[in-house]
Amino acid sequence: MIKRESFARNILQILQTKPQRYREFGVYWWLIKELLKEHYSKDDLYLLGNFTDTQIHERLPDVSEDELIHLAILEHQQNAAYNLGRNSVNDHEGEPYVIYDEDAGL
Repeated sequence: MIKRESFARNILQILQTKPQRYREFGVYWWLIKELLKEHYSKDDLYLLGNFTDTQIHERLPDVSEDELIHLAILEHQQNAAYNLGRNSVNDHEGEPYVIYDEDAGL
């Protein structure tokens, strides 16, 4: 089981240093954003506004939230190493997805 509060704190620190790294979470960014918003606000990180991809749930695998977080971590690692900050990623079925968060402005 993931310790949500400490996980959120670590992600917050990463994004406070370099906000555009939100893209490294790919399609899982919206899940991570909601998790961050459970503990933090826009005062802590300007990315934590209300913008979301309303159809993203259709692109996520049907697994538990803990498993989705685990997949988000794997996605982050993969994209940090190989995607080099691009906003073009693939979902879990290999379909292209362009990640853009209006709150980030990036």
